Amino acid sequence: LSAPTAVAQGNYGPDSLPKSHKTKRGEWSEAHVRRVLRAFAYGGLASDAQIGTWGKMRPENAIRQMLTFDVNNERLSPAMDINAGKCGSLAAMQQFWSSDDAENPMPYADRRYYSELSGSNRMSDSNLQRTWTKAISTRGCNPFLHKVGLFLTNYHASISISNTRPALMRAYYDDYIASLAAGDDFVQVMTKGAQHAAVARAYRHQYNTYNAAGEFSGNEDFAREYLQLFFGIAGTTENPEYYETVAIKNNALLLTGMNLDRVPDAHGSVRTADWWASPIKFYNHVDESGRNVRNRALHYQSYLEDDSCIEVLHADICGKNAKQKLNRLGPVAASHPESLDYVPVAIVQFFADDRLTAKKARFIRELWLDANFDLLAFIRGYAISPAFHSPGTVKYFTSFERNLITQNASILDNEENFSKPVFYSPYARMRGQGVQVFEPVRNVFGHQTGLDAVADPYIFKDAFLQNTDNGRYHHLTSMKYRLEDGGPEYTFEKDWSQVIPVNADREYIVAEVADYLWRRFIGDDGKNFDTIARAQVYALLATGCDFGYLVDPDNPDPDAFYGTRDILGEHARASAVFHELAPKKMSFSITESNRRVGMAINFITMTPFAFAMEGE
Repeated sequence: LSAPTAVAQGNYGPDSLPKSHKTKRGEWSEAHVRRVLRAFAYGGLASDAQIGTWGKMRPENAIRQMLTFDVNNERLSPAMDINAGKCGSLAAMQQFWSSDDAENPMPYADRRYYSELSGSNRMSDSNLQRTWTKAISTRGCNPFLHKVGLFLTNYHASISISNTRPALMRAYYDDYIASLAAGDDFVQVMTKGAQHAAVARAYRHQYNTYNAAGEFSGNEDFAREYLQLFFGIAGTTENPEYYETVAIKNNALLLTGMNLDRVPDAHGSVRTADWWASPIKFYNHVDESGRNVRNRALHYQSYLEDDSCIEVLHADICGKNAKQKLNRLGPVAASHPESLDYVPVAIVQFFADDRLTAKKARFIRELWLDANFDLLAFIRGYAISPAFHSPGTVKYFTSFERNLITQNASILDNEENFSKPVFYSPYARMRGQGVQVFEPVRNVFGHQTGLDAVADPYIFKDAFLQNTDNGRYHHLTSMKYRLEDGGPEYTFEKDWSQVIPVNADREYIVAEVADYLWRRFIGDDGKNFDTIARAQVYALLATGCDFGYLVDPDNPDPDAFYGTRDILGEHARASAVFHELAPKKMSFSITESNRRVGMAINFITMTPFAFAMEGE
């Protein structure tokens, strides 16, 4: 069968899984669940009880609950307040979090950092970026949906906020989220992206025209990038002359008549670059600024009474305007052999595996064919497959992933999420470690990868200094805030006893608390929690001091090291301290214990296992 015909064989509905190799129920556990959540949902915001329940379910049933494109996923991110009703768009979140609404949980002092406009009455890049970052750790919002949104806008069909300005960038992101939530398949989602005002503005094909004399004016930039970035077609399997002189040039003609409207004073901004509006209107009209926008008249062969047709990728693409033609081109591009090879592998490399083998790649491509462009079914099928959970799987975390996984594990509820001052947001940490949403480091070729992050010593250095010099980030135990100017002051008190379980004797034991924190922040069921790491975490939980200090408080070396053999018996004092610390009881009736948990988190999240994830 040819590749397009093979794709057509798929017959899986939106709530079914492709026929694929699946992890067997007896091999499925809580560790598998946490691995899925870390890869696809920044660790998620589910309760430990829910994670335990998923670990006992059949994998295919668990994954349907864990990964959905619903705006709200009650099991993955339980709603706690009115925020759940704002999670469908960054626009709604910005407008609510910057408002004086009586139910707005954002502290009054921080609301200006999430508003649409900056102090100079221009649409704010950084405020939009803070809003996306806050959404990831807001209970009620679906972090899986928003991670897929990041992939589409910052990695796959990547454009930069500097080329579009915040209003169009926000609309681009929000429209992808809405398309996914509506159940659109990959082709439909990409087609809506290709028709978007933000893309036309970024690539400037908003000015591409074709006049009655048969003359084209414009550029071929997006004609090429539509095929390469949206669908992974570089033309390597095509005749070079055909690809360059027919497919690319004709696609540029197809992308005519895509000019944007301008709305004076849009969003209250004084900057005219913020006045470009979405969506594109593909017909002739006068916009709100009085401009004559002739999108129908300036489209390819618009003078024909019937649809005009043009050949792209060996297919006649017909329609009265660019929107209609892009609707017809999408399935053709998605079924191209190069696209079928590239797209599924790119998705898996982004989410889950930086060490794909040829055998795994073949499986992934077969899974994509079976899914028949159903993006959700494809991701679900892969997420419960032995290909993902195999020992050879290694995923290096980007600065997005590592910081947001840690953030989601650390934040216990929405009061904490909102009462933490803005300078404690991962927004600042991530920017210092090379990433900020909507500012892809390679522009149209995408953002920082896990391999980028792991190869950059400065990213590690910054992360290390944040966890040591700015240690209060995770062991901040008390915060004061107001919800209105001059209003009453509220106090948030951190209480890890909300989630850390007691043992059968209703006690908190240092070794058991340490095991819990490792599972929560690393997710590997403790297999990498070695003796050296345990010694340090035990010491911090039991005393708030470094293990080396407890062994020899008079040693002036602040980094005195004791190895595994020392701790397990060869060094009498180190071994004695280790075995004394493990059974100690902790009390969460005082602030100090919560502070010590935060110190332990700072240590755990700087171990190598916080920077990467492996399979079995």
